[in-house]
Amino acid sequence: MESELFGYDEGAFSGAKKGGKRGFFEEAHGGSIFLDEIGELSPRMQAKLLRVLQEKEIVRVGGTKPVPVDVRVIAATNVNLEKRMAEGTFREDLYYRLNRLPIFIPPLRQRKEDIPPLAKHLLNKINRDFGRHVWDIAPEAVDGLIAYDWPGNVRELENILERAVIRMAVHETRVEARHLPPLDFKAALESPRMAPGAERPPSRLADLVTAYEREIIQKALKDHDYNKTKTAKALGLSVRNLYYKLDKLGIERSGLQ
Repeated sequence: MESELFGYDEGAFSGAKKGGKRGFFEEAHGGSIFLDEIGELSPRMQAKLLRVLQEKEIVRVGGTKPVPVDVRVIAATNVNLEKRMAEGTFREDLYYRLNRLPIFIPPLRQRKEDIPPLAKHLLNKINRDFGRHVWDIAPEAVDGLIAYDWPGNVRELENILERAVIRMAVHETRVEARHLPPLDFKAALESPRMAPGAERPPSRLADLVTAYEREIIQKALKDHDYNKTKTAKALGLSVRNLYYKLDKLGIERSGLQ
C-alpha cells in the first residue's frame, strides 16, 4: 500500500523497478486523488497519510528525499469513523484532517424513488459489458425492486440486474419480475405502498441508534435556544463535530445562532 501511494526508489525491495516508481500521490500532483475504504487503513498507514496531509510532501519507500505534492484528497468509507475513533482503531487527528467537507449519501433503502432511474442507468452499463440489448423494466419488476430494502445498496442493485439479464433469453429486451432472483419483498408487497420520501419505521439497530441520536440533538438545540455553541458544549462535542452530525442526521441548520 505504501509503495502504491507514495512510490519507491530503485533497490527499495526485491523486484523493484529500475529507476523506481512514482506513487499515486505524485501522479495526482496538481489534481485530486480518491481514497476508497479509508476506514480500513492500518494504523501505520494512517500515520503516514496524516504526515502527507500535514506536510504536503511524501517520501518514497526506500528514499530519504521529501517530494512536495499538491493534491486534493477525496476519501470515502461505509464504516462509522466516529465509532472507530472511540474504539481507538482510527486516528482522531486524521479524521479531522479529512473531514473538511463531508458529503453523506443516504442508503438506497432511504431513497427508493431513485431506484427506477438507477436501474435504467445500470442496465445501460450492463448492456455495454455483456453485449446485450435490454432497455426496459416491467412495472411489476420495478415494484419488486422498490419493495426490497437493499442492504448492499447500489452495488447489490447492479448485481441483481446483472443476474436478471443473464437469465434472460437473447431476444428479450425487457426485465420482467420472473427474471429477478428471489428477493425478500413478499411481505412489503402485501403492505400499503409508502410514498417516496416517507419516513420508514426504523427496524435495524443502526436505524434505531440514528433516530435516537437525532432526537437527542434536536432536544438539545431546542433547550439551548438553537445556540450551536451552547448545544455543542452541553453534548460534549466540538462545534465542528455538531455541524457534522447535523448534516449526517439531516437536521436543518437554519435558525442556528
